[in-house]
Amino acid sequence: MFKSKSKERYLFKTRRKKRRQRQFFWLWLLVSGVLSLLVLELITRIFIDITGKRGEFAQTTEEQTIDDAYQLKFLNEAGESYPGSSEKGSLVAQRSLSVGYKLVNNQNSPYWKINERGFRDTEPLPVAKPEGEVRIFLLGSSTAFGYGSSSNQTAIAEMLELRLQERLQQQQNAPQIYKPDVLPLDATAKVEALKKPSKLKSGTYRVINAAVPGYTSGNQLAQLALQIINYKPDLILMLNGYEDLMLAGDETATQIPQLEEYLDDAPSYLLASANQFLKPIEDKSYLVKILQDSVLKPQDITKDTLVFRHKTGQELATIAPQDQTELQRRIDRYFQNHKQIVTLATGANASVIVATQPEITGRNPSKLTPTEGEIVTQLGRTYIKTIKANYPRFVGANQYLAKVFPKNVKAINLYNLSDRYPSPSFIDAIHLTEAANAMVAEQFYYAIAALTKMQVIPKEAPKPKPKPKPKVTPIKSSSSNE
Repeated sequence: MFKSKSKERYLFKTRRKKRRQRQFFWLWLLVSGVLSLLVLELITRIFIDITGKRGEFAQTTEEQTIDDAYQLKFLNEAGESYPGSSEKGSLVAQRSLSVGYKLVNNQNSPYWKINERGFRDTEPLPVAKPEGEVRIFLLGSSTAFGYGSSSNQTAIAEMLELRLQERLQQQQNAPQIYKPDVLPLDATAKVEALKKPSKLKSGTYRVINAAVPGYTSGNQLAQLALQIINYKPDLILMLNGYEDLMLAGDETATQIPQLEEYLDDAPSYLLASANQFLKPIEDKSYLVKILQDSVLKPQDITKDTLVFRHKTGQELATIAPQDQTELQRRIDRYFQNHKQIVTLATGANASVIVATQPEITGRNPSKLTPTEGEIVTQLGRTYIKTIKANYPRFVGANQYLAKVFPKNVKAINLYNLSDRYPSPSFIDAIHLTEAANAMVAEQFYYAIAALTKMQVIPKEAPKPKPKPKPKVTPIKSSSSNE
């Protein structure tokens, strides 16, 4: 009995001793690991200083570049960044089941402002339309959005709004150069009056930039149906075509690129998650920075967005249609989406102006500046040949749409830039200089001014009432006495 209790005490003490030893071992291991990391960090810093590369690791506050300002940064539905997504982007977009993705409300940069509705607009936009306001929505992708412009005011939408306001002011200051509200009675004067340009209807013209970089016609159709119709637009402007040319025929609209494939790739997702976990101490540790740059550097899931500025001509030529069957699938999708857009707009009593967006191969080669010539050279012959052969078919699709709906649609071709466009007009294959943005706004202005719906139709002057014939009072003759 005594021996049994002694044995139990001995076993208990032995187990407790072993437990303490294990605890001490793990504590020692933790402290050793921390000390080892500190020593390794110190050695790394000494090595970096000796090699003269300290500047590459020093924490710096870099000014935001215009490229970074227009780079998309994607968030999920919960408003969180995807592991592996680019941290450079400043234009925040959130995944949306209805339209693919949409711009996040109320965000700013030195180059653009997104209002409370998610549109690139400086002023708030109430859902209820104020009396007398003429609402015009510009839909499209990065070119319509104003990629590369220095402010909202130098993008197409606000330039067009300013131009329309100038027109109304001119009509007020010099009404004699426009058709009168009431035509003169004199036949010769009437003929001369009808030769003058029509007045635009009076009102407060508001042009809202609803374009989103990367959007194709499928995204724009969903955007119009689910968002824009609620604002009671009077006119819908479409500036697109290029993104539909580049989107595979089996795709209905642009989604966040590579997202599903990336999330299904467990090793890549784990790598990106580890990188994101270490991000807060990246600037405080040289060792972590080296680890991230060399080992944990994830694949950027946003690199294949349909903002094509950083793609080579060879890459673009690869995603362009490779045969006539694939080209026709993309054209048919584009045309059918626009038919539905016109149907929706017509139901909302809005007209549609659809424009094929500019692209550098549509520019007269003799008008290219040295900078534009370098862009074309970098794009390469394969790209140039492919685009010149295929893109005009989208111009034709828009022109046919205008024939099918002559009362509701007007088509304008901006692919083949006229000689009136400034030099330079392009900053890359599809994005425009601010001077070229002004010319696109001018083209839209003329198209709007030519719409009967937007014009004041002169009234016929009432014909003067015929003068009443004077009443003739009969003279009574007096009878003579015979």
